[in-house]
Amino acid sequence: MFKIYDLAFNPVALPVDQWGNGFKGLDINVSSVGQDVTEHTLPGVPGNIITGYRDNEREVSITVSLKKYEAKEFRKKRDEIYAFFKRLGTFYVAETQQEYKVLKVRVTDSFNLERPENVRTFATANIPLKIIGQPYWLSLFRSKQITEDLAFSLGIDASKAVYEHSNKTTFNIFNPGTVPLKTIQETDNCIITIDVKQSVTSFRIYDDTGRHFEYNPAKQASWALVSNNKIVLNGHYMTMNNTPIMDRTNRYFFNLLPEDNLFRVEGLSTYTINFDFRSRFY
Repeated sequence: MFKIYDLAFNPVALPVDQWGNGFKGLDINVSSVGQDVTEHTLPGVPGNIITGYRDNEREVSITVSLKKYEAKEFRKKRDEIYAFFKRLGTFYVAETQQEYKVLKVRVTDSFNLERPENVRTFATANIPLKIIGQPYWLSLFRSKQITEDLAFSLGIDASKAVYEHSNKTTFNIFNPGTVPLKTIQETDNCIITIDVKQSVTSFRIYDDTGRHFEYNPAKQASWALVSNNKIVLNGHYMTMNNTPIMDRTNRYFFNLLPEDNLFRVEGLSTYTINFDFRSRFY
């Protein structure tokens, strides 16, 4: 079975009347993620040369049933289902057995409700769903909402779920997902806050890829930070006290690899950094 959520991650009830007649979710079918292959051929050379791969799409559909008390109600209930998905627009769907992760989808293709022969009060439909955005599952929870029970469901060590660190030269951020998280693509789904508690002109933070975010690489004195300045990295937005600061940085956006991510801080000793993100899964 499946559950539906709106874009604010609020549960959405399926249309059922007071007698229990109406729309019921039966199942959700999700394929693996396909890949595009970049390949070339050379004259006189047999076969091909593969130069890259890119995740593409996956197929998703839901199976639903429609139950009505009288046969004459069929068309009315059918139209209510059509209207339900039109009003809903883009939404999130989750498997009931793994309700901690969702796919962002929309009904874009037409579908029919089919009644078994000689049965007029029951119908089913297989509804194809269009993935909106990335083809990966997105965690319904944010990193700071990981409890021991959720950690058990995810098969991770709850003691690693620490997403705020202060005054350290190195610290670890655990990504429960199975997909590398490119934070530049995760506006509102990944918010990193650096609360500076000292005066400093420039600093660097290295992620586990070996690359780094640098504030003020030009070392301009007018861009120096003071205590209580707060830098927020939200997807492709960079702000300091609500002022855009992209031009004050080296324009690098962190990557969070699956599982452990060792971060290293240079040039900043008194601070608090907070990672608030949703993970992605294949």
